[in-house]
Amino acid sequence: HELRNRFDRGVVILLLCLACFLWYDKSHCPPCPQVPLLHQPVPQPHDNSGESFSSGDSSFKHSPSSSSSSSESESDGISSLTTERKAKSSQHSSSGPSHVKNKDAKSEPKQESKKEAVVSSGSSVVESSGSSEAVSSNRASTEVSGDSTSIQSNKFTQEGSKWKNKYDVVHIVTTRYMQLQPNLIHLGKARNDLMRVFALPGFVNQTTQEYIWIIFTDPDLNKELLDEVVDMIKPYPNILLLGMNNGMNAFQRPDWMKHIKHVFSGDFQMLQDYRKASTKRVLLETRLDADDSIFVEMMDAVQKQAAETLGKRAIEAQYNANKLEKEFRILCTEHHLEWGYFNPWEKKSEKGHLFGIHKPEWCVSAGLTHVYQVGTVKNDLPTKSHHKMNEKIPQCGTKKSEIKAARNCIERIDAKSFKFIMMRSRTPTSAGMLGVIPKKEVVESDTWKNKQDLTWANVVERNFAIPPQSIFDLRVRLKNNMENILTDALAGQCTKQEFTCKDETKRDLNNLLEAVKENS
Repeated sequence: HELRNRFDRGVVILLLCLACFLWYDKSHCPPCPQVPLLHQPVPQPHDNSGESFSSGDSSFKHSPSSSSSSSESESDGISSLTTERKAKSSQHSSSGPSHVKNKDAKSEPKQESKKEAVVSSGSSVVESSGSSEAVSSNRASTEVSGDSTSIQSNKFTQEGSKWKNKYDVVHIVTTRYMQLQPNLIHLGKARNDLMRVFALPGFVNQTTQEYIWIIFTDPDLNKELLDEVVDMIKPYPNILLLGMNNGMNAFQRPDWMKHIKHVFSGDFQMLQDYRKASTKRVLLETRLDADDSIFVEMMDAVQKQAAETLGKRAIEAQYNANKLEKEFRILCTEHHLEWGYFNPWEKKSEKGHLFGIHKPEWCVSAGLTHVYQVGTVKNDLPTKSHHKMNEKIPQCGTKKSEIKAARNCIERIDAKSFKFIMMRSRTPTSAGMLGVIPKKEVVESDTWKNKQDLTWANVVERNFAIPPQSIFDLRVRLKNNMENILTDALAGQCTKQEFTCKDETKRDLNNLLEAVKENS
């Protein structure tokens, strides 16, 4: 009643003022009295540097986790999807699939003389030493009742910042593309095609766009390849293409920006804002290859899981690194799907093959997500290799209470109703050729031989927003240029730094090349 009375009085006063301005000279109007506000403004928090940030328009409340482990259902997770699947119509051109959502928003990097860099498409990056790195932490309120703790954090956004997140976390996805292989045109075009068909749909169809996808490429990438990628991603400002071969793994460091040679596409100011926020918020780093795909609820799922564990503890400590232990969490998939270029059961198939893999004790690299507590960095992890994580890092547990309380452990990504939440492509464009030639377990699997049609119909588009026909068309394009692709792939082997250089890989590529020439 009091609020209603205030509102009514306010309306009357405003009407009187309006009438005065309309009917009389403004100089004769008395000053309008202050109208009591229905909602008082929230005081702005300040950090030690004196910078202030405005509170957001909503607050984040922690809810019970939906990511608890449970025994696997008898259902294979495919046939049960038939009733859920919605028909989608897509058109495909000979130049590639057109199933990616169009966006009108375009981004032009902002120029700021006193901030970290001034960048335009194709220009070099120069970082200023006068950059301000302080990010203010919000005041958090904690109510303790018995054994339960209710946490509510006022979501904030830095004034003018392009970083925002409803869970109050910072999320980046990183992909490496054609680094140290800038002039392998046929290989590059094939990888562009794979990115367009596999990777891009999963990103632009996510249920949340509160993340950035950083694609690292060679600063001297061939212009023809560069133009193709830029045209593909330029409608999406949160997808950045950076010319950068070194220093990719230290996003939180102030000097990370110095390693960028060129910003070819994307909103550079958004990148700066995300990097600054990552030093004062829980950071998620997701790894994905350019030819793999993620399920359409991936971003929301991992952000929610991080917020319910590390995020909750960060709020309790008011985001003060001095009050927080060094802490991390690894989020990875338990089930993933593979699409292989070759079909071991039907040699003349133009579809390739699908094969499901269950790894309850292992973390595959596709979609692998590192979560860092405020004040924790990559060097604080016991291992950086996903091959050794199972040996060095324990599982978080099976019960909800165990998972939430655990620290420095591996947690499975909540797959919801999707089951297969990553799809990896296995083609001769792969640097390591892992799984490209179907293994014995694939060849001898009658189960997956009989699941092909059902999986194509009920999983691929529903989970990954990829119309199956776009994959079939892609395979035809790869097949028609396979000899040139394999020749480039051989030339790209054993480049310097971290890239593969195995005799087995070169042997497989040579054998494939000879087979293609014989059957051309």
